[in-house]
Amino acid sequence: MKKPLLITCIAITTILMMTFTFYLMKLPWLASDEKLLIWATSQVKFSFQEPPDSEDFAFINTSYDLQLIDRYDEFGFPVGNQPITDREKLAILLSAINSGEQKPAYVIVDIHFVDSTSADSLLYAQLNQMDNVILSSHINQEGIFEAPLFNEINYGLSDYVIGSVFDGVYKYQLIHGDSLKLLPLKVHELLSNEEVVKRGPFVKIGDRWTTNNFIMNYRILQQDIINLEAGFNPVSMGELLYLTDEDIQDFVSDKIVVIGDFFESDMHETIFEITAGPLILVNAYLTIMNGDTTINVFFFLLMIVFYAYLSYMVFYDGDFIEKWIRKFTNGSFARYFMGFGSYFVILIFFSILCFTYFNVHINIFFVAIAFYLLDRLVNLVCYAKKKDA
Repeated sequence: MKKPLLITCIAITTILMMTFTFYLMKLPWLASDEKLLIWATSQVKFSFQEPPDSEDFAFINTSYDLQLIDRYDEFGFPVGNQPITDREKLAILLSAINSGEQKPAYVIVDIHFVDSTSADSLLYAQLNQMDNVILSSHINQEGIFEAPLFNEINYGLSDYVIGSVFDGVYKYQLIHGDSLKLLPLKVHELLSNEEVVKRGPFVKIGDRWTTNNFIMNYRILQQDIINLEAGFNPVSMGELLYLTDEDIQDFVSDKIVVIGDFFESDMHETIFEITAGPLILVNAYLTIMNGDTTINVFFFLLMIVFYAYLSYMVFYDGDFIEKWIRKFTNGSFARYFMGFGSYFVILIFFSILCFTYFNVHINIFFVAIAFYLLDRLVNLVCYAKKKDA
């Protein structure tokens, strides 16, 4: 292949593969072969980072503070009872917080407010007094956005990008669709006063850019909130209500208060362990706040360099990698690694670099398949031309 044509083919392939990569990053699932890579790189990263100060957070657990309300079928007929968070207790707790001069830095209420109860007016009155509170909202089973019952109070989407392969929380999104901001992003936006703008697969937060979907960078694990010595242990709402209002106000003063089910029904599989939904929200907020997902010109330069070389491998027979493989291997093993394996190994190294420095994981399995199939197609075309000649 002549040099000008080779350069043109490499440039076009690089652009197409980068576009394909960003499309894959938008998808909610990962290939099964990628889980081990994500787990290994996340373990290394977690071991080198400092956990946040436990004094910055106050976790309030609602797992054991429940009430029974009527359950209705799709036609509006009662079919029994269902347990929900005791809203009267929650209203009393918020009343104690509102009555003091010591206020929380922010209050996240990760509770699904859908069905009505007799205590709703009391709870709404307390929520309405708070300037720094946010509620969870969800997308229902039909895929329709469902605002909380108290829709005049600030709320943010709390649903995660659930991977269909593992049925666990591996990817997380910042903005669902074009406008639905997820709760951790709204909390950061309000606390930092940074403007958030979505541009295609990217989101601009203040003066930095990030991908809209990313692999969570965990700083607090479920085992940390179980371990009393770590300082993140959630206090049950019922236990707090035994304290005086002054003690409750002291517990939440200047902290980010997270109220939700930390131990029972809101549990999800993550890259490390089964983790409570409210804790996943906290880790997502910490990932955003610390700029873990920030990408810049060096990210794109790194991608261009790797993809340009992989494109070069597609169109040029006998490149450096192939010569190196032939030198140390032989037979069918060498032929395999000069095929799909060579692309896969290079992309593993590329993904490790991206995750280490930019917290961006590349869907390497499908990208490797794309490069390999293109490689086979080019070889078939070249073989056909030689045969005709």
